[in-house]
Amino acid sequence: MKSIIYKNPVISAITINIVTLIIVIYGISIKQPLFTTLLFFVGIINRHILDNVQNVNKQKKSIVTISVIILVFIILAYSLHIHNVENMKIINGL
Repeated sequence: MKSIIYKNPVISAITINIVTLIIVIYGISIKQPLFTTLLFFVGIINRHILDNVQNVNKQKKSIVTISVIILVFIILAYSLHIHNVENMKIINGL
């Protein structure tokens, strides 16, 4: 497993971020906030990948960092949207 991650660090980090995005969005949809704790672990994993891989240049590091930032912003936007939808349901009495 380590050899796959360290062989292609950018692809593996982006894959981990996409899988986490899907899991956290599912968790928000079913109203289980514990899934959002995965974000902390994914941040740690991404940082570990960037620190321990030898052939990572600045461009690859910035790609991984930007993918994590996009992940966090998408999750925040989606959770805000779900919150607004739930508030509208309460206001309208549905």
